Amino acid sequence: MISIIVPIYNSESTLRCCLDSVINQSFSDWELLLIDDGSSDKSGEICDEYAAMDQRIQVFHKANGGVSSARNIGLDYAKGEWVTFVDADDFIREFYLVHLLEHSQKQVDLVISYAEIHNGNDIQKELYPSKLVDETNFESMFVENDMHWHTSPWSKLYKRCIIEEFHLRFSEGMHIGEDAVFLYTYILCSNKIYISDDTDYCYFAYTSGSLTKRINSLTSEVFAYNQIREIVESMILKKVIKNPIALRNLNWLIASYQRRILNALYHRKIQKQKRLSILKGSNWDYYVKYIHADSLKEQILIILLKAHLYKFYDFVRFLAILI
Repeated sequence: MISIIVPIYNSESTLRCCLDSVINQSFSDWELLLIDDGSSDKSGEICDEYAAMDQRIQVFHKANGGVSSARNIGLDYAKGEWVTFVDADDFIREFYLVHLLEHSQKQVDLVISYAEIHNGNDIQKELYPSKLVDETNFESMFVENDMHWHTSPWSKLYKRCIIEEFHLRFSEGMHIGEDAVFLYTYILCSNKIYISDDTDYCYFAYTSGSLTKRINSLTSEVFAYNQIREIVESMILKKVIKNPIALRNLNWLIASYQRRILNALYHRKIQKQKRLSILKGSNWDYYVKYIHADSLKEQILIILLKAHLYKFYDFVRFLAILI
């Protein structure tokens, strides 16, 4: 059996489409765990409605605690041999489960597939090579398959016995990056992985209010950076990753979280003396070496950090905010 975990928060406009796509799967041996994370709209009622129609569906209503806490509730109650996640504002094609399960028969601990990206009227399928990954070609995931980027829980099939043996859960103290920490920790507990070029997961890429663009508190951003850096550095060390492209991509992931800290310094109204103290007291090597600046402004800011001109950096950055 496959346990399908859906965290839900105020998703009444998309939830029926999501749930119908699960019910219409060609593979029928599944349980659906709906975690209503304190929704204030009709999401909870819709969950109860579907549970009353299908005994394979369970609903858990809880106070709002965030997507990680919702997914963890699902993991606590999952009974399937395999676990997959679906977000409430997405849906899955008819053969999503059967394709994932077919690939799991290759004696692997994790199946990874890709998505069909819906962005308004534009629909694009991700194109990556399929492969069996073990110790001999582990680095290739971060060279050919962009696994420094594709860290979301969905479109993957996890063995529940590994999740339970190593007590894996999503970090409820993180507001971003918890998916990468969970995935990489799981990967370090795995022997073989199959990456499929299937695109049966339909992901809706909303730009407004995106979690990746939202700036959290400075404390939260620092915590996320430390967690990401720790797991990525651990993976590089334990898997003896030496490929320069793989190293660059993984180090870019760490650098992107350093950039988030810098953004928080100037968008969360941090006092000047504290800003300067953090700028002077931190090592910005990841950001300076691995961020490819898309704008002239950021190129200049990177040069200032590299030269340790922190007061000038602070002046330019603060002036840019005011303008």
